[in-house]
Amino acid sequence: MRMRIIATGVAVLALMAVGAGGAQAKLVKVTGSTAVTPSQQAAQFLSNNGVSVSTVGAATSGGGAFTFPIAAGFGDTKTYRGLLAHSGGLKFSKGDRSVVLRRFIAVRAGKLAVLLAQIPGARGGCGHIAQAARRFAIKPDRDRYTDPFAGLRYPKAAKRVIKSVKRYCKQGKVVVLANLTNLGKSVEGKTATLTADLTLSRQAARLINRVAGKKAVGKGAPLGSATSTVTRG
Repeated sequence: MRMRIIATGVAVLALMAVGAGGAQAKLVKVTGSTAVTPSQQAAQFLSNNGVSVSTVGAATSGGGAFTFPIAAGFGDTKTYRGLLAHSGGLKFSKGDRSVVLRRFIAVRAGKLAVLLAQIPGARGGCGHIAQAARRFAIKPDRDRYTDPFAGLRYPKAAKRVIKSVKRYCKQGKVVVLANLTNLGKSVEGKTATLTADLTLSRQAARLINRVAGKKAVGKGAPLGSATSTVTRG
């Protein structure tokens, strides 16, 4: 099960398992933004259960979509597999109950494609990020476990992102928000458009149900679609 793979100690965030060949691929820095359009089903189950959604930080809304700037990112020049770390987030509220999910990290790597989120003020889940990061590292030292990032070297394009995710781990609990399916990409010059459908993870379903005060939704519910427009730096 993908969620279980992400949660294990040997692997983790959802930053990706590309294999030996992937570790040698040329990685480039990318910038841009991601727009998430909620599905009709998602809007319906939130509305039916009195759960409202608002943006926080640098996120914006308009035209039926939520847009998140890419704060740091890198990708493979051929496949655009990589990691996109976003700023901003969403707040789910009902009465005096609420939860904030922010700083979304989208990871694409082989069969592993997920959207991670951070819950401010909580702790845990950093293993998700460490595993993902290992997928893009050079010559990992697998005998060192005190620091999940110990013994790893990264291509220049990935260094800034890795530095950011180390801080990210310390500023909140990392959860898997959604699995990414039906991945697509188109490239024109230095700009790539990456698309995916989002299905709710078990972790995220529990959080939303906690806000709703009852079981409103389950794992695998269609959240919507995401479109990332990225430009090579």
